[in-house]
Amino acid sequence: MANQKIDLAADGLEQFMIPTNLDRVIDRFGSVVSILFACGVFISFYEIVMRYAFNSPTVWVHESTIGLVAFSYLFGGMYCLATDKHIRIGLIYFSTTGRTRQVLDIFNSLMTIFFAVALSYASWGMAQKGFYLPTGEFTLERSGSAWNPVFPAIIKLMLFVTASMLAVQSVLHLFRAFKSSGYDLGAKGELVPYKTIGALLVVFTLLSVGGFHLFSEGRGLGIEISSVYLVVAIMLLMLTGMPLAFVTALVAIIFTLAWFGPMGIPLISSRMYSSINEYVLAAIPMFVLMASILDKSGMADDLFDAARLAAGRIRGGLAIQTLVAAVFLAAISGVIGGEIVLLGLIALPQMLRLGYDRSLAIGVVCAGGSLGTMIPPSIVLIVYGLVASVSIGDLFLATVVPGIMLASIYATYILVRCYLNPELAPVLSDEEYNLSTKNKLKQLKGAVLPLGVAFIVLGSIYGGVASVTEAACLGVIGVLVSTAIRGELNWTLMSESLKRTMSTCGMIIWIILGASALVGVYNLMGGNLYVESAIMALDLSPILIIMFMMLILLLLGLFMDWTGIALLTMPIFVPIVIKLGFDPVWFGILFAMNMQVSYLSPPFGPAAFYLKSVAPPDISLSDIFKAVWPFIILQLIALSIVLMFPDIVLWLPRTINGY
Repeated sequence: MANQKIDLAADGLEQFMIPTNLDRVIDRFGSVVSILFACGVFISFYEIVMRYAFNSPTVWVHESTIGLVAFSYLFGGMYCLATDKHIRIGLIYFSTTGRTRQVLDIFNSLMTIFFAVALSYASWGMAQKGFYLPTGEFTLERSGSAWNPVFPAIIKLMLFVTASMLAVQSVLHLFRAFKSSGYDLGAKGELVPYKTIGALLVVFTLLSVGGFHLFSEGRGLGIEISSVYLVVAIMLLMLTGMPLAFVTALVAIIFTLAWFGPMGIPLISSRMYSSINEYVLAAIPMFVLMASILDKSGMADDLFDAARLAAGRIRGGLAIQTLVAAVFLAAISGVIGGEIVLLGLIALPQMLRLGYDRSLAIGVVCAGGSLGTMIPPSIVLIVYGLVASVSIGDLFLATVVPGIMLASIYATYILVRCYLNPELAPVLSDEEYNLSTKNKLKQLKGAVLPLGVAFIVLGSIYGGVASVTEAACLGVIGVLVSTAIRGELNWTLMSESLKRTMSTCGMIIWIILGASALVGVYNLMGGNLYVESAIMALDLSPILIIMFMMLILLLLGLFMDWTGIALLTMPIFVPIVIKLGFDPVWFGILFAMNMQVSYLSPPFGPAAFYLKSVAPPDISLSDIFKAVWPFIILQLIALSIVLMFPDIVLWLPRTINGY
């Protein structure tokens, strides 16, 4: 049951959708496609061995890895739709049942059909160019590299196939919605609160009026009003429960049609194709696979037990050891949701059993698990580095001190509170503390393998031995070897880990693809220049402008996922940061810290949903959000410190890199 809850926590909400027969077929086929992630790991490891052991680097591995991962990512879009794993932020949607839910499902299916058909149209033209020359001669498009594979043609065709399948899935979901009544979540005649009906009427009215005005005026609206319409459209569509990845891509298509007409639609598919062919993105499924294997094995438990020895009988020691374990888990996986779930399964029950204050225990798990935004190898920093064209190695170096500083602030807060009020955290009993030397050595021995994996991943990056993607590959191999040594490696573990990697990566990457398309269209509209000029025109000092950006990010973090925020704002913010004379590496750490705040902030803080999926039934979402407020304040304090003192971030990369 725990594993089921963890899977549902992948998007922070429960699965309400009843799958169609096509969904079930795609779900089963997902087990096969997910194996491509493992293939990418093994051929990347082959490249590392050939290069360093035999001084014979390959010419085919990098492009093969990109091709395998890109194919899997595209399939992940329809896989997540089939299994209902796409992120939804449906403040209205999840408060409805019966006929009201049915109306929203019909609306969302229609919008998804429109998006998928438009993407099919755009990608069909691109796929044709991948298979035929302008003269009509059949020739597969190649990469133009030394190896020169036909992956470009294959990936372009796969984008068309995926868009077409999304359209078919959405049509079937529409038929299902017409036949259903809220999927048995409520009776047909169930009364819906008037405020929910009123909110729905407001949403549909604004979308209808705004859409009519947008298409009737087109470019005549100007970038100022269009920018407002764009933001409002994103927010309203998210409230209906439409998947976030489709929301951003749909808005991109609508504004493309309104501003540039049907001839502009191919821009959407070309932006998606360009985004999915980045080699550094291959690191994401590898780190997710690491976290999944770590979750399914017992290594996380052993790591926690070893941290228990270090805490000793310090008051609040169990909470401190949870933070220590969280730091090491983050250093191994870089996947935040998995860390919170693991800590919720391992640490939270122990703290509650020992009589810890419930709010303190909940806050420690959520805040500690969210440290993965900053502790390398952070996926947040990988995406930022990709979007901002900043060295990911420098970002990993820069975040070491702020990450340790924030963990230390958490620990200090815990100690102060527990010593001022001893009832919050009883100390361990003599029996629990006075373990035999044999048991202590056993616990310490259990931590050797996971710590060794962390050393391999971070050491290879900081030592300049491997790229981030290659380091992720080494991490997966290290976790596999460790699991085999422990006697836990089997096909069931690998199959479940690969499927979880498929759903998590499909969810993340399609948000990236949708946001990338939206950014491309908005920039073509002149939005980036408009926002840049508006911010630069503020009669504020440079540091106040940075603070204004932080405020925007904090507000967006209340309603959006971090990947969407990164793709939407960083292409605009980073050039401004550079113009103001600030280091984009420093700004990247500020962004990561800001996103850590968003992980805890209501109403859509993902950490709360992750923990709720594995917490005892008597712990409500309201309890979790109340418990994390002190840690949000601590995060804002740490963010302010880094904002005021950039050298905290920059001294380590400058020292190591010698500049």
